[in-house]
Amino acid sequence: MRTGWRGATRRVAHAVSAPWRDRAGRVALVLLVALLAWRGVLLAGSYFNQDDYYLSARAWAATLEPAFLVRDTAGHVNPAQQLTYWLVARFAPFNWGVVATFVLVMQAVASVLAWHLLTRLLPGRWVRIPLLVAFVAAPLTLATTLWWSAAMGLWPHVIFSIAAVLLVARLHDDVGPERWTQAGVVACLVLGLLWHERSVLILPVAYGAAVALADPHRGWRRLVAPLRRRPVMWAGAVAALGAFLLAHRRLTEVEGGAASWSSTPGLAWSYVGRTIVPGLVSGPWQARLEGGAVDPAGWTVAVAMVLVALVGGWLLLRGGATARWAALLLAGYVLADLALLVSGRGGFGLIVGLDPRYSADVVHVGVLAAALALRGVPRVGVDRGAVLRRRGAVGAATVAYLVGSVAGTAVLVPHFQNTEDRAYVEQLRADLAADGSQVVHDALVPPGILLPLLGEEAFFSRVFAPLPEAPAVDEPSSRLRVVAEDGSLEAPALPAGIPAREGPVADCGYAAGPAGAGVRFPVPLAGRFAIRLRTFASEETTLAARLGSWRDLVQVPVGPQETWLTVDLDAPASVLDLRSLGLGTVCVTEAFAGAPELP
Repeated sequence: MRTGWRGATRRVAHAVSAPWRDRAGRVALVLLVALLAWRGVLLAGSYFNQDDYYLSARAWAATLEPAFLVRDTAGHVNPAQQLTYWLVARFAPFNWGVVATFVLVMQAVASVLAWHLLTRLLPGRWVRIPLLVAFVAAPLTLATTLWWSAAMGLWPHVIFSIAAVLLVARLHDDVGPERWTQAGVVACLVLGLLWHERSVLILPVAYGAAVALADPHRGWRRLVAPLRRRPVMWAGAVAALGAFLLAHRRLTEVEGGAASWSSTPGLAWSYVGRTIVPGLVSGPWQARLEGGAVDPAGWTVAVAMVLVALVGGWLLLRGGATARWAALLLAGYVLADLALLVSGRGGFGLIVGLDPRYSADVVHVGVLAAALALRGVPRVGVDRGAVLRRRGAVGAATVAYLVGSVAGTAVLVPHFQNTEDRAYVEQLRADLAADGSQVVHDALVPPGILLPLLGEEAFFSRVFAPLPEAPAVDEPSSRLRVVAEDGSLEAPALPAGIPAREGPVADCGYAAGPAGAGVRFPVPLAGRFAIRLRTFASEETTLAARLGSWRDLVQVPVGPQETWLTVDLDAPASVLDLRSLGLGTVCVTEAFAGAPELP
């Protein structure tokens, strides 16, 4: 038994290390480490953004149960993502280092699998190097990588898509146990769907790769050859996909809606011509950035189209039938991706076509299609001169793509690293840690943190509930604070408030003893507001406070004191009842109601 396990371990270790053993593999390993380190530095400088906050807050407040894992989130059902949010919110809240490491590991796993796939499709060929560089360094995947929630929709899908194609390629080469490899293809589809519904495209990608690899067959017979050879595997994958689509339809409601017929051509041009085409050739090298949209300069689109036409044309001329099927695979994937975008988010307008979140996954299929096309390109010349020329061309392509990626990344990084969010949260946490007695007045967070469209979920009390500092919110306190635009905590002012009527007791105002006292305001109060009480007590006393449907307990220390009450009323009320729960009496010398603001 031990010998069996040792033998199996050696075989696995050999299979994992084999693609890196030749000279091209060693060069690829050095480049991969360097490029991932570069991505790691960029990730370390980024921070949480928009959806990350409210999804983390939802997870922190939720119980880990099936209903939470399959909850409809803006039209998505992604149990694995929900579980990840829950784990991070519970065990590493607001810890960007943990999140950045997780995202980088996902890209690293995808990149290693990509090299294995390239080696399987193009064994021993140096042209694998620029394809790997394109996969790892394409700026099209950068913005999505720097955004946690977007990265979880990209990299798991890419990982399982590449893994499925790798298993299909192993089946084509008759490598490994047939049944387990076929089961692995279906498992990749299922696991990808647990992360994001975009993984419905794993099945057509795997099938498209199988068709392109069906070398002995000619013409349209390639389409049925994979199905005839492994009908159980494909039937199982279709059944799994059908079950998912049925469950997804029952669990979700589409938000945003489909695009109108009149706007679909414009959206298609934004998505394909202005985003995917420049993105596949390391662009954009110049662009206007607004929100999540990347609008490339016209010259970058023109240059990218020329490059795609030249490279694609050469591959189609030299790659034969395999290249043509590879081109159909890429075109089909882009059209399917576009269909998902038009049907699910097209209602948001043409700008969604410029959002990298919806096109970043095309990179891995572009690399796959190029590898399949190159597989069909014959290697002409075996003399030293021909080999050196080929390696020189590969080196030039690698350097050119790296230079383009550096330029494209430089355009995107300042906009997508979310440094303002980091500064805001770090300032907030520092002020909370400096004085734990402070109470924060609840209000909408700045729209740069989270858009107010989410209503109550965009309030401070929800967004920052998972903070390790556990901020107190809207409790009666003498140290009420409002959050400034930079995240700092400031003592509030009431510049436009309503004073209560003068109290009936001379030199005391309202005498709140065991019998109670009614602090009267000249007009009914409603909604969310604060009341600033100025009091004097000869002994520490607890007051029971009531205004309409609102109730709370207020601790009043000895001597003069200023206490803030945060009130939320559904119906108007004008009398604040204060009653001492002890024998002492509290003099309320002033009561002022209004919305707390920065001084």
